[in-house]
Amino acid sequence: MMIKVFNKIPFLKSLIKLRARKIDIVETIEECELIANKLEKSTSYLPILGLDCEWVTQNDIRHPVAMLQIADNNGMCSLIRLSKLETIPTSLSNILGNSNIIKVGVAILDDAHLLMNDYNIQVSGCIDLRYLAKECSLQERSLSALAYELLGCELDKDWRVRASNWEAELLNDRQIKYAAMDAFVAIKIFEQFRNIKISWWNWLFLTEKQKWNDFIVKYSEYIDLPYKNMKSNGNTTFKSKSNIRSYSTSTIKAAQVYDNCLMENIDGTVMSTCSHKKVDWYISQGLAKLVKDNPRTIRLNFSADLKNRKDKFSVLPRENICTVCGRPEYFRKKKIIPKEFVRHMPTAYKSHIPHDTLLLCYWCHIKSNTFDSTIRKKLFDICKTNEVNPNEYRKIPAYVKIMRSKSLAQTLLKSRHKLPDKIIYELKLEIAEIYNIKPNRVFDSFLETLVTIKSLKYENDSQHNNAAKKVVEHFLERNALNELKTMWRQHFLNTMKPKYLPTLWSVSYDG
Repeated sequence: MMIKVFNKIPFLKSLIKLRARKIDIVETIEECELIANKLEKSTSYLPILGLDCEWVTQNDIRHPVAMLQIADNNGMCSLIRLSKLETIPTSLSNILGNSNIIKVGVAILDDAHLLMNDYNIQVSGCIDLRYLAKECSLQERSLSALAYELLGCELDKDWRVRASNWEAELLNDRQIKYAAMDAFVAIKIFEQFRNIKISWWNWLFLTEKQKWNDFIVKYSEYIDLPYKNMKSNGNTTFKSKSNIRSYSTSTIKAAQVYDNCLMENIDGTVMSTCSHKKVDWYISQGLAKLVKDNPRTIRLNFSADLKNRKDKFSVLPRENICTVCGRPEYFRKKKIIPKEFVRHMPTAYKSHIPHDTLLLCYWCHIKSNTFDSTIRKKLFDICKTNEVNPNEYRKIPAYVKIMRSKSLAQTLLKSRHKLPDKIIYELKLEIAEIYNIKPNRVFDSFLETLVTIKSLKYENDSQHNNAAKKVVEHFLERNALNELKTMWRQHFLNTMKPKYLPTLWSVSYDG
């Protein structure tokens, strides 16, 4: 209601100054350090920044982020041209990585992931403005839509500017204004949300700093939380504005993951926890009998060999909460030591898999995977080997078209008798356009050739695994495999700071 009243009173809108007080274009390390010092001073009073990124996409391939836009609450906007910097100053990295300095924007976690992927810059303390829009009963909106709704201003979203060359030697005036306004408007929208949600009492009697602190504490649950959108059918989807890694919702467990049933050896010794499904299977196969209902416990009808088994971790019950933040839903299992490394380790070391598999919520899982790029790079540098991204092939437009033609050929060969003639013609037409031939030349023999095309993914997967294999071999040769495992575990602790680690979990765990 307040939003509607606000939008109907032009006088209130006119009070909002939608012009950045100063725009700095940063192209050198010295200029960047100077801006970082200014930001450090401005955020010491009000720790809030508007943030956005721009990049160039050419032939469907995204270039590294070309420009980082940062605006503070005083109207200072800095356009940091990352594509022109040889390195990122520590002073700027410290500000971006400081979770006590709030960064706001729409799909801001996507920008944070891109900065990590492209420049190894950790960005923490991010709040997606769309969450606050929901808190104010607004529909999911873009930055420009929120700006119009809350501030009464129209942002320049001409695609010719948005898709312009952000790596150009000189930026034109329209590019500069476009980029600066995105970051500056983000912080003004955040300010409007605060004004809407604050009580009259707090508005009258709290200082400006107290108002901000009160608002941030109230909505701290949204800090570093990637935006999720609830579809009308109840399924959860996670939206992004770039081609960064996303997960299929089929891999996300909505609620309980661990059933914490128990499996006993024939002598009554507890061997491990297990699922209800495994309990039912053992009983149905006559391999075990149910000896207890709560928790469900089965006892094997034969003696299992536990001579070489020393893993104590697998017999402990596990909580169905995120190990990092305690969230009780939307789980994914996190392999602390990635499987491409574990598969090359000796069998004895693989017994620690339960210890190094932790439950994370979807958002913490994404964040953790982003941080993993740091230690991967460190390990590959130590072993003087290069990692190949197994999904790099997806960035090649020609390859995408070829694999599309393979899929169409498979459909035509397997299901042609079920398809209408019109659909068959359209599928053949699409294949013909890919290979620049006439549709009537798409014979069955040609389709059979297409389905034999091998995916480049397997080749890249092989190279990807070979890089991990070299790392494992490097540590094995030095009899230091435990050091490798410790590095991964310590990295997880340092970057994620988990609050709910299971009993017996430790960096030096060895069974």
